[in-house]
Amino acid sequence: MVYAIILAAGIGKRFKYTPIKPLYLVKGKPLFLHSIDTFITNKKIDKVLLVINKNYLIHYQKYLQKTKYKNVLICFGDVSARWKSLIKGVQFANNHFKLQPQDILVTHDAARINVSRKIIDKNIEIARKYGFASTVLSLHDSIVEVKEQIKYLERSHKYIVQTPQTIQYRFWSILNPKNQKTITDLFTYLNIKLTSKNLVNGDLQNFKITTIEDLKLI
Repeated sequence: MVYAIILAAGIGKRFKYTPIKPLYLVKGKPLFLHSIDTFITNKKIDKVLLVINKNYLIHYQKYLQKTKYKNVLICFGDVSARWKSLIKGVQFANNHFKLQPQDILVTHDAARINVSRKIIDKNIEIARKYGFASTVLSLHDSIVEVKEQIKYLERSHKYIVQTPQTIQYRFWSILNPKNQKTITDLFTYLNIKLTSKNLVNGDLQNFKITTIEDLKLI
């Protein structure tokens, strides 16, 4: 089974929108619903789980009343960190479906509304073959480190990390999560070291909407 876990529990402080960023209307529908629509129409996805801020449950339910969303499950996340919401999402999925070791968990940030089916499908393919997959974007510009002096960094083996990030449940259940402030995503949480075989080519269109200004790029 393939489970999509869409993370939409954040309030989006930098977005500066009331009530919260995932509910902002983009092209006539709330931001979070763009990702949901992409995943529910993908036949390789068996279940879609939406992780939300429980204080806005009524708002989310209003948009999920249509018949096509009847199989979208909702669980409550943690507004303090995306990776904490991910933990709650996986726990919810396991409690409801008794996840099997070979099941695939496709985790995605709802703020990346332009994720393509090609990226999702490749994540599933790589995770099935190698256990886990991460969507990344190669760097094209020069990058520098600025301390007392400017230092140009080698960019050939550096990437921008996007989502989806995908893993077989057997790795989730056996790896020991790290408990530290540097956790930012699935793989820093599980302390997984990725190699080139685990990487999925991302897309410039798959950018994260962080501020209102980002909407100009759509």
